[in-house]
Amino acid sequence: MESLSGLAAFVHAAEQRSYVAAGRILGVSSSAVAKSVARLEARLGVRLLNRTTRSVGLTEEGALFHERCKRILDEIGDAEAALSQSRARPTGRLRVSVPQIVGHHLLLPHLPDFMARFPDIELDIDFEDRVVDIVAEGLDVAVRSGDLADTRLIARTIGEQHFVVCGSDGYVERHGEPQAPADLAGHACIHFKYPSSGRLAPWAFRPPHDDPRLPASLVFNNTDAGLRAAMDGLGLAHLPVYVALPMIEAGALRPVLTGFMRPFGTLSLVWPSNRQLSPKVRAFVDFTIERLRDRPAAFEPVQPPSRDPAGLPLSP
Repeated sequence: MESLSGLAAFVHAAEQRSYVAAGRILGVSSSAVAKSVARLEARLGVRLLNRTTRSVGLTEEGALFHERCKRILDEIGDAEAALSQSRARPTGRLRVSVPQIVGHHLLLPHLPDFMARFPDIELDIDFEDRVVDIVAEGLDVAVRSGDLADTRLIARTIGEQHFVVCGSDGYVERHGEPQAPADLAGHACIHFKYPSSGRLAPWAFRPPHDDPRLPASLVFNNTDAGLRAAMDGLGLAHLPVYVALPMIEAGALRPVLTGFMRPFGTLSLVWPSNRQLSPKVRAFVDFTIERLRDRPAAFEPVQPPSRDPAGLPLSP
C-alpha cells in the first residue's frame, strides 16, 4: 500500500506540477507528497522529478515511468469501479482515441448528453488520425475505420462508411456536372491527405471506375478544410456522408456521381480483448452506438438529387 501511495503521489505531482496541488487531490499535505515521492525515488535509485521553487517537472526517466504508473492506477480504479459500481452508475477516467473528423462530426455533438447521463465518468479524449496501439498506450476504447486486423481487440460496428463527391452550385454551373468519374480529369479536385503518411486518400468509386485520373488541385490534411473549400466553389471534394450531408440538405453543396459510389469500409468501436469490459467502457460503447444509429442517413449513400422536367436539379 505504501508503494501505491508513492505512485499516486508521483503521478499527481507530475500532472499538477505542484506538490501543493497534488496534496489537495490526495487529501494530504504537500510535505507528505514530497516525502512519498522522495521515498519512491530512493527505492528506484533514479530521480523522477526536477524541483524548482515554482514547480516540478518530469525528468526523462520520470516521463517514461509516469505513463506506466498512470496505467497501473487507472487499472486499479477500473477494478474498484467494477466491484463497487453498478452498470447504471459507472465511474472513473475513460481514455478514448477517435479520428479527428469522426470526433468533430459524430462524437462531440453527443458529449453533453453523455456527461449528463454519466456524471461520474471523467473523459480523456485524444483526437488522433494515426492508428494508435490501444493496448500499448493504455487506452480504454477507440474508434477505428476499416477492417480490424489486431486480434487483441474486440469491435462493435457503428455503421458502414459512405462517401460523396460534391461541390457548390456555383462551381457545377461554371464547370458542368461530371457524368462519370473519368470526367473528373477536367475538374478541380479537392483531396484529403493522410497526416501520418502523406498519401492522398482514394475516392470510393465502384469498379471499373475505381482508378480515375484525378487532378490534385487542392490538398488538405483536414477534412473540414476540404468541406469549406468545396462550399466556397474551389472544386469537387470527396467527403464522408456524415460530413457533407448537412450542407447538401441546406443547399450549400450539390452531390454528383452518386450512382458510381461504393461503401468505404466500416466504422467501429474497439477495446482490448484481454480486459474485462468495465462499466465505464460499456456505458460509452452502448451510448455511442445508440446515438449514432439514430442517424441512419449518416451511414447510407447519398441519393441523386431530384430534377425538374428540364433536367435541372431541384433545391433540397
